[in-house]
Amino acid sequence: MSVHVGQIVTVHAEVLSRHGDGVGWWDDAGTRYEVHVPELVPGEVARVRVVHRARARRRLFGQVETYLTPSSGRRPPPCPHHPTCAGCPLMGVDLATQRAAKAATLQRVYGFEVAAVQGDDRAWGYRVSSKRVVGGAPGAIVLGSFRRGSHDLADMTGCLVDHPDIVRAADELAAAADALSIEPYDEASGRGDLRYVWLRTDGRGTVLVTLVTADVHSRAARLLPGRLAVPAGIAWALALGPGNNMRGVGLRPLWGRQHLDVPETGQAVGPMGFLQPNPPIAARAQRAVVGMPSGGVVRGALAFDLYAGSGATTRLLAAHFDRVEACEADPEHAAVLGVAPERAETFLSRARAEGRRPQLVVANPPRSGLGEAVCRHLLALAPPRIHLMSCDPRSLAADLERLAPGYRVLAVRAYDTLPQTPHVELVAWLVATRRRA
Repeated sequence: MSVHVGQIVTVHAEVLSRHGDGVGWWDDAGTRYEVHVPELVPGEVARVRVVHRARARRRLFGQVETYLTPSSGRRPPPCPHHPTCAGCPLMGVDLATQRAAKAATLQRVYGFEVAAVQGDDRAWGYRVSSKRVVGGAPGAIVLGSFRRGSHDLADMTGCLVDHPDIVRAADELAAAADALSIEPYDEASGRGDLRYVWLRTDGRGTVLVTLVTADVHSRAARLLPGRLAVPAGIAWALALGPGNNMRGVGLRPLWGRQHLDVPETGQAVGPMGFLQPNPPIAARAQRAVVGMPSGGVVRGALAFDLYAGSGATTRLLAAHFDRVEACEADPEHAAVLGVAPERAETFLSRARAEGRRPQLVVANPPRSGLGEAVCRHLLALAPPRIHLMSCDPRSLAADLERLAPGYRVLAVRAYDTLPQTPHVELVAWLVATRRRA
């Protein structure tokens, strides 16, 4: 008899899914099912009620009924919005348990041997960059996030992982919008004004707010800046029509300063420039990726910094190389670097054609990774060393496999940039396995 919704099964979680569910396996009359369970971490055993069965694969989704072997780090989730807001799926266990679960997953799923996931003791209030979806009604605005697998809004008032500056700015903005009866955007009807809000801080009291509206004649953009005292600067962008383009287009300043100085990473970040949500831990990973696993430094005449952002690793490399060439496709970040926007594969192709060969290539690609084209160009360019910083173990594993014909991995390390979530930042050091002809 096949498994059915409502059935109780016993699950021993072994790894985390990318959503932060505990994943284990259950056998039913010779058929093996993969079971995903929120509120379960590797090492725990629980009786689980099946709530959904995937059609195309042998995968079940369940809810914990009873913990048979709970983790010693399990605790009541401290956030009143949990689990409606799915942004912090691991908050039911302490930091040490979270990091052990991440390390186990990296090893068992991806083969990355990490002695420990590195971080600090800040479990809460660390996130300096946050986005909100706007919902509710005029006079009762809700700033939140979409619930997992839906477009239903989960309230994020008083978010525990957001920096207190972010919380203050969000609370003030919601109160001001209510006082002005600002109309939130409604996806179903396609009507309304305020659609998204970006909030970011340097962690020292300076806050930037970006309003993203669905109305070119926005009351929110016209009236809110005069009501907000927390932000040091406010910007505005438009997101017209259907879809979830949270960045919008046509970014323009409304009032005050339009950049943050982030001392940990040396960045000057604009209203929508990329800002690491946890700069102290990100800075630790950035220092690691420009150096060696032993802690030493790499020196030489030329280094390439791919996906350089606003130049945090570029500046670090400049201390040890005669020349550093940065590559960045985003126009805002490229302008900060003083270079023309350029895709990494175009940059590498041009370098090969011009006979420029660096001693080190550092790359911090987006979640999708380097990809086939960039890896192909790197293999052809054949620098002695490639150091990668990655926010996704799946894409990193794929990139390492693509580079394997010419490189071996010296080490991989993990950094806990987003406590309470399954996310890790990874650094991988690669060295060429053959001499260039």
